[in-house]
Amino acid sequence: MKIFVTGASGLVGKSLIKLLVKENHEVLGLVRNDQDAEDLKTLKVTPIQGDLRTIEEYNEILKDVDVVVHSGALVRFVGKFDDFFQINVKGTEKLLNSSIEAGVKKFIYISAAAVAFDGNPLLDITEDYQPQNRIKSNYLTSKVLAEKELLKRKEKIQIIILRPPVIWGPGMRIMEEFRSTIEKIGFPTIGDPDHHLATCHIDNLNAAIIKSIMNDHVHGIYHVSDQEKVKARIFMRDLIKGYGMKMGNMRLPKNMAMIMGGMMEFIWSTFNVKGNPPISTIIVHIMGTEFTINDSKAREELGYQDIISVAEGLQSLV
Repeated sequence: MKIFVTGASGLVGKSLIKLLVKENHEVLGLVRNDQDAEDLKTLKVTPIQGDLRTIEEYNEILKDVDVVVHSGALVRFVGKFDDFFQINVKGTEKLLNSSIEAGVKKFIYISAAAVAFDGNPLLDITEDYQPQNRIKSNYLTSKVLAEKELLKRKEKIQIIILRPPVIWGPGMRIMEEFRSTIEKIGFPTIGDPDHHLATCHIDNLNAAIIKSIMNDHVHGIYHVSDQEKVKARIFMRDLIKGYGMKMGNMRLPKNMAMIMGGMMEFIWSTFNVKGNPPISTIIVHIMGTEFTINDSKAREELGYQDIISVAEGLQSLV
């Protein structure tokens, strides 16, 4: 099978590509720079160097492609809405239209379970849950809009939207980005230390993607997560430990953390600071609010099953 993967240098795309090559698929990967292109060549992957904003330039490449796996996106906690819109919404729309025109059979989109966030505790929610007031996040808003664009065209191409919660495992760039901050002051426990956090190990997400590639009869939105329910503080402590750091004992009430996150976002946006702030309102919502999802639909319709437990995933980091 010939498969085109966007975000080929990211956490999801890079690990997925290795699996696809191992299963003898012909893989093309969209990357932005020369070094990432060279890295793909070493994996026997055809690099397509470009940007989601100009994806229509690659229409010819899609003509013989069977499946598009769209994992590429602008993922930041702060930033101008137009940047998110042009890449995550318009870029997705352009890629989808090009895929339909080229006769691609299937379009798999990696979204986020956090599109359901409304600031309140959410337990065991299904894909049908509709928040009345989503939290303010340009990133999450762009994912919601992209999903809507995809579903408008579900009669023209098989659309599968996967919604993982916190994606974790080896190779998390955000852990390296925050390393100096965590080593200096630790990582705070926000709100109730015993609340649960929905997670998805990268290997489990890839298992769901592979199942989606092989299933020609399903379509729609699917939650994908680790089967175990984990407590946020314990999970983050062990994850940070796996990356060779210590979490520390700092605790912040959620309201105070929201104020701090808002201030940080204002500073980062006002002065165009590069990277992500050490704390942001979306991080506060993720880490400070009870949130679990029900992924039985993916298990029943896609045949998705965990291939690694949370304990095994954490142990592999050490």
